[in-house]
Parts: sequence; structure tokens; C-alpha cells
Amino acid sequence: MSFFSLGERVSAGVFSHVLYAKLLKDEEMWQILMCDDVPEILEQLAKTLGYKDAVKFIRPEDEGRVQLESRLKIIPLEQSKTFLRTMRGKYKHFLVAWIKRYEASALKRTLRYLLTRRGNRENLRMWLLSLGDTSLPFDLLLSSRDFSDAFEALKGTIYEKPLKEPLKRLASGKENMFHVEMAIDTTTMTNLFDAAYALPYLERRSVLKIIGLYVDLTNVMWIYRGLRFYDLTPEQRLAQLLPRRYKFTRSALRALARSSDVDDFWGNLETSVYGNLFEHPYSKSDISFERDCKRAIREAARRVFRAGRVDFATVMAYLTLLEYEIGDLCTIIEDVRYDYDRRQAALYLIRPLIPEGEIKWPL
Repeated sequence: MSFFSLGERVSAGVFSHVLYAKLLKDEEMWQILMCDDVPEILEQLAKTLGYKDAVKFIRPEDEGRVQLESRLKIIPLEQSKTFLRTMRGKYKHFLVAWIKRYEASALKRTLRYLLTRRGNRENLRMWLLSLGDTSLPFDLLLSSRDFSDAFEALKGTIYEKPLKEPLKRLASGKENMFHVEMAIDTTTMTNLFDAAYALPYLERRSVLKIIGLYVDLTNVMWIYRGLRFYDLTPEQRLAQLLPRRYKFTRSALRALARSSDVDDFWGNLETSVYGNLFEHPYSKSDISFERDCKRAIREAARRVFRAGRVDFATVMAYLTLLEYEIGDLCTIIEDVRYDYDRRQAALYLIRPLIPEGEIKWPL
């Protein structure tokens, strides 16, 4: 490894510490949560170091909420691309795989539009343009007359092979978007895990504490949804799992996928390597279960960052923390918009503002 490439990684790690200092403090999150309306949220964000530049051109009008959420959601992608420009080799390969997650989300959104034809096509086009350079032909996809055209547009991309049969079944009207979205997510996350595993040992170990957990808990959530919402058979639940795992043994994951019902699922999860993440599973709602999975990943990223190393793992920890902060901000925007009870709203944020689930208010 050349000294120059080491210097680049250290420089990126230092820059991630600078950006980390601009993430919102708990007190600032509380202030935003206590806002009376979206214009007030915009006003609060305009006062913060991390968001003042991003929101300065948004007008606090009726469409301001949509503009604000769209602008916030693009920030992690922009910052990922900033780091990408400083990376080479395996580090660049990993960041490309990380960025493709955003392209995957855009692809799912575009295919849903082609299926339903609901929403404003030009608004979607403008949003896709905000992603900047991508590896997918979104103009061709948006111009597709049907899913045969869409498949032709995807030829030569990483999604050509995995989407061939799902798109064919979708075009025939035999299925909904479920298998299409699963194929997209499986391709994207498998490539991300493989890219993490290809990193040099020390940084691979730290990055996998985040990405490996992300993969394992994604499998957990997929099994739960397949059991809870889609009534999939055990064989179907096994077939939809990601072909990668981190701390799960093969037998433990198979046992979880073969759970006979939700109670059996919780019992298998409690005895697994991740059982300590879910203290009282039988009383949990679907929303709190998914929140706890995300909280675990956020906590893993926080620990990697606070370990004090200044390297590529620090960059990935920061980008993960930023992504979840943006997710919380978008949740708060909706909470404020619909005037949800702030006590309950705080409980469902990814950031644990309320220690141990106990409701406490800032002074």
C-alpha cells in the first residue's frame, strides 16, 4: 500500500471527523421535534452548521415540505460522492457499491411509477436528475412503454440478470413489485457486503461491524415480513434471504426462516446471537422492531467512529450516522405535519433521545 494512498485515507478520515461535528446534537433534535409546523423546522435547520447551506434556497410554502424532504434525502449521496473522489482501489469499489444503494432506491421508485402511472412524471424526472451521474439509464426507463422496454433499458447493468424473470412476471400481471424489489435489494446488498469483505483486514473488520450487522438484520426483517405480512412458506422465506451472513450461523438463520409463526420467530430470535438487541420482543410493534434493528446498526456505527481511528472505517461510520439522522429528520417532518403526540413520536426515532424508553423532556 503506497504512502500516498494511506495519506488519502487518513485525510478522508480527518474530514469525516470535521463533518461529524456538524451532526445535530440531541438538544437540536429536541428543538426540531418541538416545532409547530414545517416552516419552523426549516427555520431551525437554517440555524445549524450541518444543514444551513442545504436548506437556504427552500421557501417555507406549501410545497416546502416536499422540497425539504427531497433536499435532505440527497445529502448523504452528495457527501458519499465527495469522499468517492478521494478514494482509489478497493476503497473506491466499496464506496461505489454504497452509492448504488441510492440508485437502487431510485430504480424501485421508477419501476413503481411504470406499474401504477401515479404521480407526476416530470417531478420524478427532476428528482432523478438531482442524483447526478448514475450507472442506470433513468431517462430510458422513464420513457418505457411497458416492462419489456424497461428490461431492454437495463441490459448491460448489474440488474439485467436478477430482474429478467421478475419483470417478465410483473409484465404478465401475475405478481406485484415484491419480487422485483427483493431482486434489486439482494443484488445491491450482496455487492456491498462483498466489497466490504474485500477491504484490507483492519478496515474490513471495522466496516463489517456496520455492514455485516446491516446484512444480518436485513435478513431478520425480511424473514419477519415474509411471516407477518406475506404469508410466505418456510421454503419461500429461505429462498428470499441474502446469500451472505455475518454473525449468524447457517443453522440459526434457517431455524429463524422456518419459524412456524410470529411467536416461534421471537423465540428463535431471542436465542440467536442477536437476541440481546430485543429485550421484550413479545410486546413489540412492527414499527418498534424495525426501529430497534436500525438503532443497533446506528450504535455499531457510533462505536466504530468513537474508537478513535482516523481511516476509511471512520468515513463509513460517519456516512451511516448521517443517513440515519436524515431518516429521523424526515420522520419528524411528518410527525410535525400531522401533529402527532411528541412523546410518542420521540419513541420511534432511530436516535434514542429517550434513554431506556423512558419519556424525559429537555430542560
